[in-house]
Amino acid sequence: MGKSSKSLFIGAIASALMSGAAYSADLIPPPVVEFEPEYEIGGNLYLRGYVGFTNQEVDELSSNLLNSPGFEMLNSEFDSGGLAGGAIGYRFNEWFRADISAEYRMRVSYDGLDRFDADGNGSFADAVDYTNHYTADKSEFLVMANAFFDLGTYHGITPYVGAGLGVSYTMINNFTDTNVRNNAIFYAEDNGEWSFAWALHAGLGYEVNDRVTLDFGYRYLDLGDGAAGDLVGFDGSNPSVDLTDFNGLTSHDVTLGFRWNFGEFGHAGYGGGGYGHLTY
Repeated sequence: MGKSSKSLFIGAIASALMSGAAYSADLIPPPVVEFEPEYEIGGNLYLRGYVGFTNQEVDELSSNLLNSPGFEMLNSEFDSGGLAGGAIGYRFNEWFRADISAEYRMRVSYDGLDRFDADGNGSFADAVDYTNHYTADKSEFLVMANAFFDLGTYHGITPYVGAGLGVSYTMINNFTDTNVRNNAIFYAEDNGEWSFAWALHAGLGYEVNDRVTLDFGYRYLDLGDGAAGDLVGFDGSNPSVDLTDFNGLTSHDVTLGFRWNFGEFGHAGYGGGGYGHLTY
C-alpha cells in the first residue's frame, strides 16, 4: 500500500471515530426514577384503653327541705368503684397529643346522715328532734375531649400532664330517706341528668415497643351535679320535697391502660404505596 493510500485509510478511521464520539455526545441519558416517600397517616393515630378505680366525693346534698334552718349533715360519702373506658387519639408531634374518650363509671353506693333540730332550741337531744339516713346508688357515662403534653422520654418512661372537657350523664338510683324516730321511709324515682365535666391529668407512659405504650394515670375529675327524683312515702304521702340534689360531684381516679399506635410516628415507607417521577 502506498503512502497516499495509508494516509487515506488512517484519515477515514479517524473521521469515523470522531463522528461516533460526536453522535454519542448528542444522545439523551436514560431517565432516573426517583421515588417519593409515602407517609403513613395512620402512624400518628392511636387507640387508648383503660380501667381504674374511683374515690368520689360530694360537696353538698341539698333540697328545699335540707336547705331550711335546723338541719346539720353528719356524714355524706360514696364507696369506691370501678371504671372502664376507651379513646381514639392523634399525635401531632413528640410533645403533644389529643384524644376523645368515652367511659362508664360503675355504680357506687352513697351513705348520708343528718340531724334536725325540730324545736329550734339548739339541742338535738329533745324528743321532737330526729335524724335522716340517706342511701342511693350512683353511676355515670362520661364523654371527654382530652389534650396531653408529653414531657420527654427517659429510659423508655414518658411523664405527661393534660386536661379535658366534656359532659357527664349522672344517674341516681334507689334513693331512700329513712327517719327512724318518726317511723317514716321515703323513696325517689331513678333519675339521670347531663352536666358539664372537666378533668386534670398526670401520669407515666412506658414504651414497650413502637406500637404499645403502657399508661399509668391519675385524674382529678369534676362531674358537675346529679339529682334524685321527687320523694314519695311508702304510704303514698309526699313530703313536698323537690329534687334532692347531689351538688359538686368530684373524684380522684387512678387508671391503668395502654396506648396502641397504628404505626411508627412519622414513619415513611418506600415499598408498595410510593410513587415516582422521572428525572433527566
